[in-house]
Amino acid sequence: VFKLKGKRVLLIGLGSRGRSACRLLCSSGASVVAVDRKDNKQLQRETKPLTKLGAEVHLGLAKPLAKLLDGVELGVISVGGIRETAWVSALRKLDISLIGELELGFQQLRCLNIAVTGTNGKTSTAKLIERVLSGTQRETRLAGKVDCPICDAVDDSKELDYLILAVNSFQLELTQFLSPTVAVLTNIASDHMDHYGNMVEYVKAKSRMFANQQPFDWAIIQSEALAQIRSLGVEIPSKIITFSSSNRRADISLDRGLIVSRVPGWEGPL
Repeated sequence: VFKLKGKRVLLIGLGSRGRSACRLLCSSGASVVAVDRKDNKQLQRETKPLTKLGAEVHLGLAKPLAKLLDGVELGVISVGGIRETAWVSALRKLDISLIGELELGFQQLRCLNIAVTGTNGKTSTAKLIERVLSGTQRETRLAGKVDCPICDAVDDSKELDYLILAVNSFQLELTQFLSPTVAVLTNIASDHMDHYGNMVEYVKAKSRMFANQQPFDWAIIQSEALAQIRSLGVEIPSKIITFSSSNRRADISLDRGLIVSRVPGWEGPL
């Protein structure tokens, strides 16, 4: 876990998630240099409050400046569709630790979390989980998307039972210690091939959500997606429950319009 107080941090990307990360970094006592290749009036308005928090903001910088890299101990990336930008290349060349805003927020959380990813349905699934848990009197909050970044949920997290996270493959690429109590993978279908180039790299990115789970955690995975992950030799360390709309061998499946369970102790229609 990274200690932020007194650390010089370079933040790349000042969209909604990036600004959220900047606020968290500043409140944690970090010395923040924030850059974005874009520069327009709207972004100027949106980033102005960050300078009042103590951040050093630079807009319109597509190429790295040596003076801004000087003394940097940590890089945080928050860009739509994490690409290999010149700034990222410069940080890697200097062997500076690099994480994404999802990892930054996760490391500061003070509650359990349920993470949901998948090519399709992650946001609607995360919202459904949040509503079900709220209905059982659990203190929950939904985060991870552009309109509710994880870093904005950190301050209130000690009051929560669960933080529900809807996360994408780009965010998962830059995780190191992310460890969901429950990790849900809805499916894996061809997507973002302009970035990944092939399905192998895309599946690897999705499977990172399970990498740091413990044997007592849970992984809820579409059976077809689990087969894709295992075909790459990736092992999932947590307890697994599979589901499928077509595979009758899955732990939970559909049969003549019924949701049927094969989970020990929960056998039969649900």
